[in-house]
Amino acid sequence: MKYAFFQLLAFLGVSIGAAFAQDTAAPDDAPAAAKASPNAAVSEAVADPESDPQAEAIVRQLRPSLVTIRVKGRDGQQRGLGSGFIVDAEGLIATNLHVISEGRRFTVETSDGQSLKVLAVEASDSTHDLALVRVELQDTKLVPLQLAAADSIAQGATVMALGNPLGLEYSVVQGIVSAIRDVDDRQMIQVAMPIEFGNSGGPLVDAKGQVHGIINMKSAIQERVGFAIPIARLHELRARPNPVVIDRWARLGRLDEKRWTPQAGADWQRSSGMIQVRGSGGGIGGRSLCVSSLAIPAKPFEISVSVRLHDETGAAGLIFHRDAKDRHYGFYPSNGRLRLSCFLGPSVFSWQVLAEVESPDFLPGQWNRLKVRIDDQGIKCYVNGKLAIESNDTQLTGGSAGLATFRSTSADFRQFRVGDISEDDQLAGPAQDWFAATASDPQKLDVVSQSELEMLADSRDASVLELARRAIQLQRQAKQMQKLAEDVRRVPVLRALGDLLTEEDEDDLLRGALLVASLDNPDLDIQAYLDRIDQMAGEIREGIAEDADPAARLKQLDRYLFEENGFHGGRDEYYHPANSHLNRVIDDREGLPITMAILYIELGRRLGLEIEGVGLPGHFVVRHIDGESEGQLIDVFERGERMSRADAARIVLQFSGRMLEGNDLRPQTTEDILIRVLRNLMGSAGRLRDAEAVLRYIDALVALRPDDGEYRMMRAAARHQTDRDHAALEDLQWLIQNQPPGIDIHEVQEMRDFLLK
Repeated sequence: MKYAFFQLLAFLGVSIGAAFAQDTAAPDDAPAAAKASPNAAVSEAVADPESDPQAEAIVRQLRPSLVTIRVKGRDGQQRGLGSGFIVDAEGLIATNLHVISEGRRFTVETSDGQSLKVLAVEASDSTHDLALVRVELQDTKLVPLQLAAADSIAQGATVMALGNPLGLEYSVVQGIVSAIRDVDDRQMIQVAMPIEFGNSGGPLVDAKGQVHGIINMKSAIQERVGFAIPIARLHELRARPNPVVIDRWARLGRLDEKRWTPQAGADWQRSSGMIQVRGSGGGIGGRSLCVSSLAIPAKPFEISVSVRLHDETGAAGLIFHRDAKDRHYGFYPSNGRLRLSCFLGPSVFSWQVLAEVESPDFLPGQWNRLKVRIDDQGIKCYVNGKLAIESNDTQLTGGSAGLATFRSTSADFRQFRVGDISEDDQLAGPAQDWFAATASDPQKLDVVSQSELEMLADSRDASVLELARRAIQLQRQAKQMQKLAEDVRRVPVLRALGDLLTEEDEDDLLRGALLVASLDNPDLDIQAYLDRIDQMAGEIREGIAEDADPAARLKQLDRYLFEENGFHGGRDEYYHPANSHLNRVIDDREGLPITMAILYIELGRRLGLEIEGVGLPGHFVVRHIDGESEGQLIDVFERGERMSRADAARIVLQFSGRMLEGNDLRPQTTEDILIRVLRNLMGSAGRLRDAEAVLRYIDALVALRPDDGEYRMMRAAARHQTDRDHAALEDLQWLIQNQPPGIDIHEVQEMRDFLLK
């Protein structure tokens, strides 16, 4: 039974979003809904194409030219569905830009269900919301639709819209052209017909099947009113192609092509210092490879990687001695067992399983360290530092190494290494004593003190490994062990955050933002991202003259971020936690206003620019200081748009309902910015009712402000909510001893007495 009177337990529920989220402006994630005039002449008589033989014939004729477009979100899942149509027989498809989404991977399917390989975004126009997509023909014969001449449709003409409304594939609706009018400064075709989500990108055709427009939006005022982009805009876009190959368009988690080469299908991506693989491979046994470019040394040498399977019935692990014909060895977990195989050709008959064993050292559901040692005696395969398989097979020698997945397995990889690998998985002496004590008295797990957490964190990786092992062996204690492992992982991050503000360093903001991101991504390689920022700054300096003034340097910074590399505000999935993780902002090139601002500030500082954060209510911007002027406000979320004081006042009025005050424009400290990022993350976690995530962020708030009574009180509530009552008691005792202002000590004592019962 939970303590019924705990203040702030509501923060663990729905209200946490409103209480903590500070950058939660409703994203402008789709074209503004057209505001049709209530007095516009709208025909309510929409014909049914099913009852019109001529319409039925046109639909049968046009359907082979329609395509379905499915868009993947930040986590690889489908997040949108729209329409498109074939423009020419060489593989060009027209749709809306918002259908394919900026920076996203997407698939294209024909009306008969065939998947077309996307090669490039041939051209795009954000002003008119249009895109042209290039697909690979292979053996597919594409039948294009006939495009009408510009301005050839008249008011009152009968038209049909084809597409995928609300996920209903290849539907058709008939209506008339009501008007040609300006909507949001764009000329649009207004049609009297019901337009729904999923119609976007589909063709608007006349009675002869000619395309006169591209369906774009529905009215916010009238149910049976929609809008289409005139065909003239598509003709103009075809005349100015600007191809972007799909691997560059789809910026989310793109692998470094200089280090890795994916082969035989599946979706290999980079995220938080890991390599993730999803989907099925096209090779033997559903196999897909990701080959490393690292040079292989002479024998003896070792290859290792940590792997985590999302489903233990799958298989994924290491490959080595791979030659140009894709012959190679593989060492990997499969169905909970460890397997060493030799692949000698494209057929299953050339697949030799050299050894398959069960190992007590393999931990299902956890990170497992795989290592292969190759020397003159043969091949030795290890899991978590323990020898599992030995083989003297010598059918293959030399060649490259890398990763493999089989049978549509979803897996994560980290810390791929080649060479002479020294891996210390040993527990320190005090940690060994602690584990021995908990083995004889499991109840000690219920009263782990802060000092014990600190001790275990001194052997962090080894401690987490042993805790996972005990969790599998002792199912009764598995849940508590897992929580303890996460606490141990977090301790070094919290230490670093606590030290951050006491040791003044010019990288405090950048390092702090990455530390906050590592709360949710314990595998995050912080130094790699520090180095990446320095590298980005170096790339920007290459385009700046030595005597350039601040204005020129700022202009080059904008060009590099927003034009050359496509950094932008994360509208499509505004509330996704990744938008608050600086490493994901750098990887995916999109984020919240505050994380985009952090990146801008840090790059600017390396270019000799003075840029400071400004925390407006509901929106975060930056200010460039140049000379003695009050500075120039810049909205990084809007691709570096310059702002006036009046613009800032409008934002304050929109989000707080009051006038702009001087304090709204004060420069934010590193502490201010990091706390705001944490509160945004708490808002996201609250919407998802994720109490474990809330506790992570409150831990970080306490690390930044250890004397703040409110944060201590919140952490006591979060610890109790997540069954960490002993840790909650530590916070309550601190409150009683220190009696910070604003805290009702009598209530704290009641809470303590309840937990001691």
